[in-house]
Amino acid sequence: MNNGYRMFVSLLTAAFVVLEHFQVAQVGDYPVTLGLFLGIALIITVSTRLPISSVIIALGIAVVPNALVQIAAPSTRDGSLAFFQTMALFVFAAFVIAQCKRGTVRSQAVPAMLRGAFIALIVVVALCVLQVVTGARGSVQWFNPFGEHQYLYEYDPHLEFNPVPRAAGFYLEPSYAAFVIGSLAVALLAQGYRKLPVWVLAGSGLLAVRSATGLILFGVVALIVIFVGKSRLKLVALVVLAALTALALPYLAGRLDSTFNAGSSAYYRLIGPLQILGDTLVHFPLGHPYGSLRNTVADYGILNGAAAGDSLDNGFYVIVFYFGWLGLIGSIALASWALVGLGRGLRAGSVALAIVPIWVVGSLLFSGGIMLPEYVFTLWVIFATRRQSQPLIPGKSGSALATKAVDNYRHVQGRRRVGADPGFARATARAVRPSL
Repeated sequence: MNNGYRMFVSLLTAAFVVLEHFQVAQVGDYPVTLGLFLGIALIITVSTRLPISSVIIALGIAVVPNALVQIAAPSTRDGSLAFFQTMALFVFAAFVIAQCKRGTVRSQAVPAMLRGAFIALIVVVALCVLQVVTGARGSVQWFNPFGEHQYLYEYDPHLEFNPVPRAAGFYLEPSYAAFVIGSLAVALLAQGYRKLPVWVLAGSGLLAVRSATGLILFGVVALIVIFVGKSRLKLVALVVLAALTALALPYLAGRLDSTFNAGSSAYYRLIGPLQILGDTLVHFPLGHPYGSLRNTVADYGILNGAAAGDSLDNGFYVIVFYFGWLGLIGSIALASWALVGLGRGLRAGSVALAIVPIWVVGSLLFSGGIMLPEYVFTLWVIFATRRQSQPLIPGKSGSALATKAVDNYRHVQGRRRVGADPGFARATARAVRPSL
């Protein structure tokens, strides 16, 4: 691949991340963003094929169970338009998830995608820090950088109540900003890409955003990386992590204490909807029809702040709501997959195997919009950059830039052909690990 192609992939990746929530239109109740078009363009640019078998399985899971629900107990209250709009989102998400299969991304595009993700991480974190600094001085100038094109609505940091506001970056709310920052960091750390700058950027961004879910989940990821990785500075890393934990602990304790207080975001995300899930499993064992979530949640009058909410801000709850007992079993299976992946990563000493499943499954706690293209594309970036890399050079385990590493090795060896150097061939054979 030429330099122009790699530069295009890098810029496309960075543009997708930054412009995920730049709204350009609205179709029915669904806001259309630049992130949708940029994500599609990125997948087309870097993909090699469409895995038909995976697509069929994903579509079957997304369509068949809820179609049977709509046939058996059609939703007359919400209408067919809401059903087909929501089903279309799940179908589209199924196509994107199918592209997470091994071998669907050009290996030459991976270094460019990682470079673009790193650039995006710098830009997003810089804006988050700027929002906190200027917000603490009473200015909202840097919040909602897209203005009237901001996704759904403009974020209000409530400076009158929060002298040190929570940043939202380019996104709808702080929790989604935490999801984006954490996802970029996990994609980069899984490949050993500029680890120290990534740690600094991710830590700064998450402290600026102050999402309790993001801080806790990324703290778990950091602890796993420290124990699985082969760094000689494990003790130093543990000390730094402990210091940051102590710094964030008072804030996290306050957020966790509010979990059972009606109206708090933690209550609305975790506790309030439990009655909805209980009623779903008892009265709708196969789940509710697509498109019925908003009206159903509104009927329960769960407080989200001072007003009753009409959404589920928890991906696991959305799965159970729409798929009933099958969704509950699927959620347990996802959690099991994450734990199995963690165990495999610990045994193999692989950071990528250990942290990717934990972050992907844990990210369902960030948002109820798990079928939205922007959310699914962000997770796809993690898988697209994870599975193409193999460490080829001794002492460079985890490097995603395998091709460049081979070129560097040739240069050090006096530009000899790899096949003419039996020592290099033996070392390479010993260093190669199974693909992630």
